Amino acid sequence: MDKLDITQWNQYFGSTQQEFLHRSERYQHFTAQFSEQGLASGTINAINTPGMLFTELFIEAGKPFCMVDAEPKESTESVFVIQGNVESRFDNVKAPLFFGKQQHNIQYNTSFSGTHIIHSPTFHACTITYHKEYLTSLAEQEPVAALAGFCKHLQKKTNFLAASNAFYWQQRIAEVIQLIRQCPFTGVTRYLFIESKLLELFVLQMEQVHATQIRSVETTWSAADKEKLHAVKEYISSSYLDEVSLKALTYRFGLNEYKLKKGYKYLFQTTVFGDIHRLRMQEAKQLLTDRRMNVTDVAFHIGYNNLSSFSYAFKKMFGYNPGGIKWQD
Repeated sequence: MDKLDITQWNQYFGSTQQEFLHRSERYQHFTAQFSEQGLASGTINAINTPGMLFTELFIEAGKPFCMVDAEPKESTESVFVIQGNVESRFDNVKAPLFFGKQQHNIQYNTSFSGTHIIHSPTFHACTITYHKEYLTSLAEQEPVAALAGFCKHLQKKTNFLAASNAFYWQQRIAEVIQLIRQCPFTGVTRYLFIESKLLELFVLQMEQVHATQIRSVETTWSAADKEKLHAVKEYISSSYLDEVSLKALTYRFGLNEYKLKKGYKYLFQTTVFGDIHRLRMQEAKQLLTDRRMNVTDVAFHIGYNNLSSFSYAFKKMFGYNPGGIKWQD
């Protein structure tokens, strides 16, 4: 298995292109492309805002590989996996951490060093690295239970991991990540918008952490139930344009309606139909971005008979009308 030392990144790739897209006192935006035949190719997109560094990594290797982060450092980081799966092993954490498609976590580590084994041939993820002082100042300005508890770990320098098993994305997290990656604005407005969305992602994570912590009574889901629920999610991920009913899903996967509704919400932090809606709207956005259909045809394609209803739902999810997709060319 190929190993790449993150601190020596440029030494591995014969072809690299780097460019600053924006530089100002408040924001810096940097992109890089890299390629080495027989090893890997990909892109890095990094945006530095006050108190936060957003990094998007896309890498294709065609086979599993390992990234080594050998420099110990104190760090607070959110991870959002878009595609692929990774196994992270940190030097001062006993158990490995696993992330799959559309999963996320947040952690504070006093000595952030270790290895990241990418098990998939393609890996795509976003991270947000936070300045410690920035998070502390947020907690002082607005005393929120989850944030205050998190900042206690920073002050005491004790490791913190939100969940031993990564959270699944909630619908709003998916929407915000898409808005960051395909921002409809330009110039300084673009970076103001992205900064606000990075903060929103952090708030959404804290809300999910808090909801998990205060859950006093949990339904115990058997391994068989969890396997069936994951099968439901896999089915929905490939059949979201089909007509779906809860009754049909209960028959197909051997779950009663209570377990289907409550279990799906518990495991994936969204409802069955919320997930279907998100996937359909993402499909609509991609079709419009690629200019494969006009707005009317896209609305009909994903199940809308009323164009105004589609436009309303699209704007509610993405923040602009479907006709505004031209801003992203």
